[in-house]
Amino acid sequence: MGFYTKEQKKIISILFPKKKQDYNELLESFGEFVEKKILPTARKVDKEGIFPKENMDMIFAQGFTNIHYPEALGGLELPYPIYIAAMEMVAKGCASTAISLAIHGTVCDGLYQFGSKEQHEKYLRDLIAGRKLAAFALTEANAGSDARSMTTMAELEGENWKINGSKMYITNSGKADYYFVFARTRSGFASLIVPKDATGFSHGANIPKMGLKGSSLMGLTFDNVQVPKENLVGKVGEGFEYAKRMLLGGRISVASLSVGIAQAALDKTIKYATERDAFGKHISDFQMTRSKVAEMMTEINAARLMTYHAASLKGLGEDFSAEACEAKLYSTEMALRVCNEAIQLHGGYGYTDEADVHRHWRDAKLMTIGEGTSEIMKIIISNMAFE
Repeated sequence: MGFYTKEQKKIISILFPKKKQDYNELLESFGEFVEKKILPTARKVDKEGIFPKENMDMIFAQGFTNIHYPEALGGLELPYPIYIAAMEMVAKGCASTAISLAIHGTVCDGLYQFGSKEQHEKYLRDLIAGRKLAAFALTEANAGSDARSMTTMAELEGENWKINGSKMYITNSGKADYYFVFARTRSGFASLIVPKDATGFSHGANIPKMGLKGSSLMGLTFDNVQVPKENLVGKVGEGFEYAKRMLLGGRISVASLSVGIAQAALDKTIKYATERDAFGKHISDFQMTRSKVAEMMTEINAARLMTYHAASLKGLGEDFSAEACEAKLYSTEMALRVCNEAIQLHGGYGYTDEADVHRHWRDAKLMTIGEGTSEIMKIIISNMAFE
């Protein structure tokens, strides 16, 4: 089985029949790169908690982040599902690397949608080229799922915005060059670009966590931080709507990461099952093993179809709200089930660090929480049903 799976290839061929050869060759080449350059370090990144900057630099050099942006900004101007297919493979190789890239991509998407032409030139061009790294700063200690409860404040004083408050659980914090920060103002929520070297801006220590150990996760503090009024993204009062729309795109990315993580666990399981003997034959010959593998494969492919469908709608400029939430809900919960079965099929070996299977379950668990928990996804989806 190639790193760029035959299932991915079929979907891309159906979505883009006139360009299927070009796109599939591009993605197959990218998959070979991930397999050779990113996959070999994934276990070390997790075990030692190494921020995968080298991985990210190599991926940026491949043109990963600029896949779907216009050529005028230095992008490749390819369809959005191509980016999602590439994202899936990065997660299959190293989920810690993938989550950092996904958050970076969410900021790029927000700046592209809501930023000014001047901000595109000053920030976005460097971000999509990978010369700079971004972080998405929304969550606070008492404002996670209920983001409207955020207390970080921003006031316009003369030619500058003054920001006070704090954020919590911010991916890429301490490593990012720019932070896409959400804050309250007297006229509603606003979003602001805060550079890492802004006076009064600081971050805490890296927060230990169960999985995705290579990604950085810290709290942020804003103590009379001042940024030029030109750093306001979009309009005052629209910040919360920007956050919601950015999170929708982020949910497609998280769904693709979940598919990639689950595929990695399945691949290890199939390899182990064909090598491990029990009762005089390979465990892959047992009906129970084959039944479980069949269910794992079916769930992964169903999640992949949902994810690429949502990505296609986004790329076409259609409403993708329901599809993004559904893909995120199903794919993340699917990844947990698949990774749990992978551990089970490895038996006692699956519980050991040597097997390196439980890493995928630990990584998958965060996917059910980040960018909106599974419970929040169910609320959003059901609300749409009863509108």
